[in-house]
This record gives sequence, C-alpha cells and structure tokens, in this order.
Amino acid sequence: MLRDRRRDVRHAGQVPPLSSPDFIFETEFTLLDVGATGALIRSGGIRPTVVAYTQSLGAESVVLDWSGESDPLPAFEEARRWLRSLDPIAYAVVSLIERTGPQARFISANEEPPDSAMLALALFAADGQGRGALYPIKVADGVSLGPPTMTEVEDTDWSPIGDIWANPFCVGDVVRLKPRERALDPSSQLWKTLVDLTKMRIQADEYRSPDYMAFLDDLRNGIFAVAGRPRTGGLRVTLRPRTTYNPIGFITVDANKLVLVDSPEHVPDEGLYA
Repeated sequence: MLRDRRRDVRHAGQVPPLSSPDFIFETEFTLLDVGATGALIRSGGIRPTVVAYTQSLGAESVVLDWSGESDPLPAFEEARRWLRSLDPIAYAVVSLIERTGPQARFISANEEPPDSAMLALALFAADGQGRGALYPIKVADGVSLGPPTMTEVEDTDWSPIGDIWANPFCVGDVVRLKPRERALDPSSQLWKTLVDLTKMRIQADEYRSPDYMAFLDDLRNGIFAVAGRPRTGGLRVTLRPRTTYNPIGFITVDANKLVLVDSPEHVPDEGLYA
C-alpha cells in the first residue's frame, strides 16, 4: 500500500524529497544521501520511501506500507505503477534492509531493525545513470552509521522496482506481442497440442467454453497478462494467459517485444517474481 503522497514531506523518519530546479544527478544523489542519513539519525528509524523526480512537479514521494509478516513486494509493485504514471526523469528508493547473500529483506516502518540492518538508498535516472549506498547501522546510545558501500547502477540490485523506462510493464498489465513477435511458434508441435487440447475442452465442457475460446483468441493474437519480472534479467517480463484456463504456465520474453494494451484486466495474484 502507498501512503502520504505529497510534494514536500517533512515528517521524522521520512526522506524529504528536495530537488534542484534542473535535475543534476550528482546533486540529487547527495541531497538524497544527506536527507536519508539525517532522518535516520534524528528519528532512529526510517519509513520505506519512493521518490519520483519529474519535470513538471519537481519531487514527489510515497511511503510504502505493509503489515506484519506480509510480503512487501506488492507495495513496491504499486509504487512502480505510480512511478510509471508520472513518467519521471529519475526515481529514488530508500529503505532499511537486511541482506542474506544476494537477497534483500525489507524492514517495515513498524518493525524493530535487527542488528544486521542497513540503510539502503538508490537513485536511478532515465538516461541510464544509477547509484546506490548501503550503510551499516549501529545502535548504541542512539543510532549511528558505519562507512557506506557505494554501488553503481549495474551493482545496485536490491531494489525490486528496476528499470521503469526500458521495462515499464507492471504485474496485472495486459500486453500484446508486437507484430511478427511470437511467444510460441505457430508451426511447433506445442502450439498444435495446445490448440487441439483446448478444442477438446470446449466440446467437453460447455459451461467453461467461453474461457477456453478466449484463451485461443489471445494465443493467436499474442495477448497475455504480466505475472512478474525475473529476479535476474531486468529487461525481461514473465507472462501468463489472462484467462483462468492456463495450460502453458509462465512464459518469459524480452520487454522490447511487448506493447501495453489500453484496457488492463484483473489477473490472478500469482507469480509476482518468477
């Protein structure tokens, strides 16, 4: 869930989205760094925040909220969709995380940070620039920060939002393959088997036949629902049929082979990150 959407947030524990009139990456990263570290030291905690930098509105931010042991990834996906709607020139992510190998566990605003917690912040721009920082947190008579580990765009892998410009597709979108692109080869045995199996289902189960026929129409037209993005390979998209009937499971294709369909439909909530 997204909360506290506003242009200039000053509450303790949230990064103030300050921005210079003209976006300069180095300047904005410094402002982000100073704002995040200062907020954490002053308040002893920080709320997971996403900041959008736009030409028309300056900087806007949202707070990501999830409860208890629930999965934070849907909140990040909602933030990703919000970013896409603003068409920003850059965006930033700030959160407390805990790392186990390559995986990052996000710490909610209501959770007491563990001893292994780190302050993670990153800034990504539409022109391909990106940078991140990971600060070890020390809690002894107040919060202090250890020396940061700085990362460039290719090594800043903890944020699940990814490249919203080269891969703008969000979970739940309905997409179409571009002309001459196919998820499955119509001349293949798999295609023939799927068509034959579905036709048998149509004849045997009249009640569900509209769903079966919709699957065949979508297969021929190259229409699918977005189920997620692979954890590795940020410019690829994981697809599934938008029908309840799904004999093919999941298919992963390059994002540049897809276009967004104008009328998104509800997609079963599964497969967020395949």
